[in-house]
Amino acid sequence: MSQSTVLVVAKDRVIAALLGALIELSGRRVAFRSDNEGIDSAVRRATAELVLFDCALGISTCAEIAATARLEGARLLMFSASHTERDARHLASLYGAQCFVLPVKPREFMDLVDRALGTTIAT
Repeated sequence: MSQSTVLVVAKDRVIAALLGALIELSGRRVAFRSDNEGIDSAVRRATAELVLFDCALGISTCAEIAATARLEGARLLMFSASHTERDARHLASLYGAQCFVLPVKPREFMDLVDRALGTTIAT
């Protein structure tokens, strides 16, 4: 299994924890941004290959996440709990990210992470 790290940056701690658990089930490491930690610091500390971020964080935070991830060579996967699939795709395109909307089935989520990382995990 791949040991890549996924940094989860979410507005809601419960959603972050649930997505983190799914990431761990896929055989990857999960990291979370600490309270009062800057985006750039969190991405560097985690040495994340993928940053999974919540579009509910707002335009400026999402733009900062996208810019930092690009500088650090991490890929992006955005999620939304409040947009349609079409609207989420439009928002994600602003950041150069792939996206999905919640709720999502566990297997579908793992497939999305695999695609975002450009890998496939044998089942």
